[in-house]
Amino acid sequence: MPPTKSSKSSKRTAAAASTKSGPWSTCRILNSTSPAATKDLHALLVQCISGWHSNYTEAEKRAIIDKLPPRFRTYDVDETTGSLLCPISADFALEDPYLKAAVPRFKQHVNEGYYEQGWQNKARKAMQERREGKFDTYLQEQMEAAFGDGEDVGDNGPVVEEGGLSSDGEWPVGKGKGRR
Repeated sequence: MPPTKSSKSSKRTAAAASTKSGPWSTCRILNSTSPAATKDLHALLVQCISGWHSNYTEAEKRAIIDKLPPRFRTYDVDETTGSLLCPISADFALEDPYLKAAVPRFKQHVNEGYYEQGWQNKARKAMQERREGKFDTYLQEQMEAAFGDGEDVGDNGPVVEEGGLSSDGEWPVGKGKGRR
């Protein structure tokens, strides 16, 4: 059977189904060789929000809203057209300082490979090893190298040596040092 002309929305549905392994798959976009690290993602975000009504089907809009953080996950409908409204305004995307800071940080993380599966697996393994205490000796050694070996700590807390704080928490007066 010959291929038939398909509508714009059916092409998008097919494209969305192939995103698990296609050019827009997570493994291709979130790796250190991704073009996302060199693109102006902030401008792309503003462009996507500005074209909300003309660029996306209602199903795509719902799928996008489903992925937003809970406070932005609103499904308000335009009373005149009956279509879903974008829960984020273009002004918000342009002005929000947290979003402005997050975009370059995200690009840096993509560029450094933090979203790649191998890096994620190593990070999970390191967290588990840390939880199990594998690095405790190393951390203790580093702390002692930076702050001393802890010999000045007694059973009841720090030992106050001569010239330390008095019992009322004030620096002692004497040896040429007086209160002003």
